[in-house]
Amino acid sequence: MARWFVAAFLAVGLASAALAAGDARAQIGPPPATIYGSITDSEGDVPAGVKVEAYIGDLLCGESTTEKTGEGAARVTVYAINVLADGDGQGAKKGCGKPGAEVRIKVGDRFAPRTVTWASGYPIRYDITFGSATPAPIPTFTPTPAVTPEPAGATPGGASATSPASPGSSSTGSPAASPGRTTPTAAATRPGGLASSTPGMEAGGSNGGGFPVWAAVLGGLGVVLLIGGGAGYALSRRRPDDDAPGDEPPAPPSEP
Repeated sequence: MARWFVAAFLAVGLASAALAAGDARAQIGPPPATIYGSITDSEGDVPAGVKVEAYIGDLLCGESTTEKTGEGAARVTVYAINVLADGDGQGAKKGCGKPGAEVRIKVGDRFAPRTVTWASGYPIRYDITFGSATPAPIPTFTPTPAVTPEPAGATPGGASATSPASPGSSSTGSPAASPGRTTPTAAATRPGGLASSTPGMEAGGSNGGGFPVWAAVLGGLGVVLLIGGGAGYALSRRRPDDDAPGDEPPAPPSEP
C-alpha cells in the first residue's frame, strides 16, 4: 500500500512538472524585431526624449524615446525600438509583427517617410530624415584600453624594482670588472687581422709572441760558466808538470 502511494505521488509530481514546463513554453512568444538609427530634421535639431512609436497597420507594436550620442559636431539624435511579434505569449502581441509585415515609425507627431520590413533575429538600421536633411552617421566609439595593473615589486615601465647597482657592475648582475682588466666579448684578434679561436691562450705571453728574454739571459750565464770551468780545469792539469822534481831553481851563489 505504501509503495503504491509513493509511486502515485511521483507520477502526479512528474505530470505537474511537465504541464508547468509546457505552460511556460506557451507563455513565451517569438522574439521582437529591433529597429534603430539616427534622426535628422532640416528644420532644426530633434531633441532627446521625443516619443518614438512603431505601427503595423494601425496597431501600436512598440514604443521608445529619442536619445543623444556623440560629442561636439558629431553629436546626433538616435533611437532604438523593439517591434513586438504576432502571438499570444509573453513578449508578443496579436496582430503585430510577422515576416514581411511593413512597420511605420512615428517620431513625435510625424511618421517617417518610408516603412521598414519586419524581421526578427537581427537589428535593422533605418536612419530617419525629415525635410531635405541627409542621414547623419552614428559615431563609433573606440573603447579605452584597460590599464593592466603593475605586479608587486615592479616599477613603471616594466623594469623590476631592484636595489641600485654598484658602480662598475652590469645590469645583468655579473660582478664588476677590476680596473685595468677587460673581459673579451669576442675572439681575440692577432696583428694582421687573424682571429684566435682560443682567446685565453693570448694572455699567456706578454711579449706579443717574441723569444723570452729570461731564456737568453740563462743561456748567456751557462756559456760563461762553461768557459770558466774549462779554463780552471786546464790550469789544474798543467800545475803538476810545472812543479816536477829536478826543476828547482838554482840556488843563489854564496858570498866569499
